[in-house]
Amino acid sequence: MAFKKNNQPWNKGKTGLEAGWTPERRQRQSEQQREWIRENPQNPFWGEAGPHRWLTGPDPEVRRHRYRFLRSRAQARFWGQEWTITWEDYLDLFKTAPGEWGRGIQQLNLTREDTRKGWHIWNVRFRTRREAMRRQTRGHRRIRPKGLGTRPRNQTKNNKEQQ
Repeated sequence: MAFKKNNQPWNKGKTGLEAGWTPERRQRQSEQQREWIRENPQNPFWGEAGPHRWLTGPDPEVRRHRYRFLRSRAQARFWGQEWTITWEDYLDLFKTAPGEWGRGIQQLNLTREDTRKGWHIWNVRFRTRREAMRRQTRGHRRIRPKGLGTRPRNQTKNNKEQQ
């Protein structure tokens, strides 16, 4: 619904009783929704959920890696880093991993060889978390990527003190 300039809907930010959701109204709406679902079983949004509908197939391990891939790609974009690894490349890497992936100190992580370059299939390799955090950096400080995360830490503290 379009609103006039600078106007907001009356219920923006309101929840529960504030927004008019009394227990009777909630029950009535719930019954209407169940009835609609019974009348429209062919609708893909209300069918059976389960592994047969997953994009990755029935393997829950591959599904976890799909979400890991999506989060990694989103994080790279957030930091302004190049990401050219496709899902198929990532899946091949997962299958050739020489150990268990995860966030534990001895578990594998996908890391970049050269942290100044993007995430490309030729610039990544597996390392344990310990190896990744102990690798040499310029000037013995971790290289901070250019982008949204480069704001000095003391600047945020000063902003909190002023409030």
